[in-house]
Amino acid sequence: MASELSGVALAYYGLPPVAVLLHVGLGYWIYRNHWDKRGARWFVGMLALGGIYTAITSVQLFLPSREAKVLLTTMGGFFGLTSYVAFAGFAGTYTETQYHRHPVVVVILASIPVGYLVMAPFQTAGNIWITDVWIETEPFRYLAFEPGPGLLFIIFLSYVVGFYNLYKLVVYLLSTSKRATKQLALLMAGSLSIVLIATVSNLGLFPAEHFYHGAYATIPFILLTTLALFRFDLLNVQPVARNAVVENLRDPVLVLDDEGRVVDFNAASTLIWPALDDHIGEPFEAACPTLAGEVDPADEDGEANRLTLPTDGRDRHYSVTVSRVARRDGDDEWLSVLLRDVTALEQSRWQLQKQNERLDQVASTISHDLRNPINVADGYTEILQRMIDEDGLDPEETEQALDHLGEIQTSHDRMEAIIDDILTIAREGKTVEETERVSLATAAEDAWANVDTKAATLTVSEDRMLQADRSKFLSILENLLRNALDHGPDDVTVEVGATDDGFYVADDGPGIPAEHADNVFEYGYTTTDEGTGLGLSIVKTMAESHGWTVEYDAAFDDGARFVFSVGSSEPIGEAQSAVVE
Repeated sequence: MASELSGVALAYYGLPPVAVLLHVGLGYWIYRNHWDKRGARWFVGMLALGGIYTAITSVQLFLPSREAKVLLTTMGGFFGLTSYVAFAGFAGTYTETQYHRHPVVVVILASIPVGYLVMAPFQTAGNIWITDVWIETEPFRYLAFEPGPGLLFIIFLSYVVGFYNLYKLVVYLLSTSKRATKQLALLMAGSLSIVLIATVSNLGLFPAEHFYHGAYATIPFILLTTLALFRFDLLNVQPVARNAVVENLRDPVLVLDDEGRVVDFNAASTLIWPALDDHIGEPFEAACPTLAGEVDPADEDGEANRLTLPTDGRDRHYSVTVSRVARRDGDDEWLSVLLRDVTALEQSRWQLQKQNERLDQVASTISHDLRNPINVADGYTEILQRMIDEDGLDPEETEQALDHLGEIQTSHDRMEAIIDDILTIAREGKTVEETERVSLATAAEDAWANVDTKAATLTVSEDRMLQADRSKFLSILENLLRNALDHGPDDVTVEVGATDDGFYVADDGPGIPAEHADNVFEYGYTTTDEGTGLGLSIVKTMAESHGWTVEYDAAFDDGARFVFSVGSSEPIGEAQSAVVE
């Protein structure tokens, strides 16, 4: 039994010096490494007050004099209770609520040290502060006392402050990014340990039932806080409340601290950087090298940057804006990097640019291409006018006049064809707003039926469902079919089929000479006198109005092959069919 009691006494005598060393060591480390971080000064102040309290407690345990124990215990109690005030300052600053500056809270916090200083010197006056003091010898020799109403009131205020601190931390924990929960949970557990141990001590449930164990309660607090600081960067990587970064924001948001390190982000950011959680606390350049190469965080007032980043396997366009994160204390301003998805806007801008280009080309066509056939028709009209104005027409002149009328009619027909094509480009080249599911095979057969196919053959190698404007899609196919029929033999074979991301239209005709392969989609390009040179331009215009791209496959050796990329489509299997007319 004696050895058991000596072990308990040894613990009572040995733990306070250990607590003092923990206070000093942790406070010095924060001072050297994190003194400029928000809340660090309050935290070190709390450690200093708690360290003085535990040091005084440790010294008075070894003093034999009752009077000396009373004096030191009174002094130590002041520093211990005042540490609650310092912790309130830290919690208010750390959670960015600044509640410790509220007038009501200030009065409560000030009442603790002021009330202690006013009443403690009059310990026996009316039994207000302490009603009884004596020395206990078991399980070791210590000073015991019975608190009076004045001291109980000060202790009650310290409990109110302690529980309110925990309440604010809980609220902050629930409204803060999940990446900060471990730091805050450890800090709360340490704070709660002080309250619990103090409560158990006041209830007399420890071996030394009349001894106040506040100094021993600081040990689990220091250990848990140290773990939060060293393992989870309690002060280094500051959690950011949701009023700075909205977790459910669809656009990616990054938060950088004053040293340019990534300290928080929202869920949308992980679509671009899936492993971003592993880079918390690292420099911006290391966590997001591509973004950092395009954006200067220091230039938060500059124009928004535009860049392209892979997201979910697809390239998307983003507008990047850097701005300051609002802070209440005004120190160490952080930065938020907002990436707004402008992919749809970029697509609209591209399509608008294409429409403007088409309008310019329409104006050019009207200005130049229509002028020549009009001049030709005018010329033949003047010739006929002179011939008619003469005395008469002999048979030879009549034949010439008829030839001239034929030329005029041809010119007029050509003008009509050009006008039709121009109207198609101008009217149908607008961006497609509404689409429907269209079968490639069905559309190809319908387009084939609208064209004079002679002895040609159509083959659909593989069907595919497309989201398209059916009328414009038919215009694409009809112009390609006419192109194959106009430049190929009467028995040309046209094949339509699916590709990985679209479809193709190919024929076994003579193909397009290599020197002209780069010009086939240009306005006015034609290899015949009868053509308008707008057929393939219409094909490209209709494709771009859908947001598609079309290319001439110069590597295809068996004729001409045009390949369309449509982005998303749905293959539905083989569809062998042939149409011969």
